[in-house]
Amino acid sequence: MNGRLPQSRGAPVPYPLLQEEILRVEGIIRERSGLDLTFSDGRAGSLRFDLRGLRAGLFSVRLHPGDRRQEMSLRFNGEIIERVGEEVFLPTIAHEYAHAVVFQLKYNGGKRGDRADYSPHGTFWRSLMKLFGHPPDRCHDYPVSRARTGKVFGYRCTDCLREFRLGVIRHERLLRDPGYLVCGKCRGGLERLQDGPDGR
Repeated sequence: MNGRLPQSRGAPVPYPLLQEEILRVEGIIRERSGLDLTFSDGRAGSLRFDLRGLRAGLFSVRLHPGDRRQEMSLRFNGEIIERVGEEVFLPTIAHEYAHAVVFQLKYNGGKRGDRADYSPHGTFWRSLMKLFGHPPDRCHDYPVSRARTGKVFGYRCTDCLREFRLGVIRHERLLRDPGYLVCGKCRGGLERLQDGPDGR
């Protein structure tokens, strides 16, 4: 395959196997539906590998109703790609492109009274996944980690002794205003546990 994917906010995209899959899927879409959904060259929208957290991929659209413009983007999680490898990640590329096709046909090509199932993971989306040669799985099972893990503080109810774990924001607000939170079970006050680094 010729050419490289556009850069993601100035950083090169070092995924040759995913590049081949993107170009293959775009070719199938063009051949079978006539849609020009080429994110690989930026014509259909942006293609980035900057997604973080638990999601592997995301197709999003920003609509501008006044002038009927649409800004589409495909985003993929580079951290997950590095963790699982490009070959394992291939179905996610097809998954998000299938969402782009469903959107285009529903909002730009669908007719009133059209009974096709254009729901996000409906029958049409599933048929596209099969056409792309991947199982129509709704969710991935890649090992993931949260984008941020915050510090946790332990508290205990002064009346029923039930324990709670609070994040930084609630902890700091409780320090400023001791009556801010009460036990949901008995309405007793909360006191800080001092035992361990996470309050336990």
